[in-house]
Amino acid sequence: MKTALILIGCPQIPVQSPLVLYIADFLRDANITPVVAANPSAKQLVRVSDPKGHYVSEYRDLEKTISEMRDGDAAYPLIISLVHNDAGLSYTATAAALAPESTIVTLFFGEHAYELADEAEYQTEKIAAPLTHNAKGILPHLEEVLEWAVLKI
Repeated sequence: MKTALILIGCPQIPVQSPLVLYIADFLRDANITPVVAANPSAKQLVRVSDPKGHYVSEYRDLEKTISEMRDGDAAYPLIISLVHNDAGLSYTATAAALAPESTIVTLFFGEHAYELADEAEYQTEKIAAPLTHNAKGILPHLEEVLEWAVLKI
């Protein structure tokens, strides 16, 4: 089965966890296993939201995943990153540099979504919206991009 990496960082903005589960559900429906790489706090919030692992069954440490990608011990044909601050942008740029053959989708959200999207200098499909609490407005565009992305892997 194919896998896709979902990169998430600091869980400061409430919309992040529901977006992760939404993306994971979409991937599962496309017969792609979602792997979430996150810091401990972000992992815990997603796990609490999905206690039986219906959407996400594999969690990875963000730093360790980046190291494994660097060392050639891990590769993902599709990387979906949720970015709402400079640290998220840096992690995603690093992942993109380590996996030039991967399809990269970056969802920029939070109050600085557009500014962060403008700063991204790596090859990616960008989705940007100033979401903080309600993801409903971005879902049609997100689905459109995900449909295209899963066909590429």
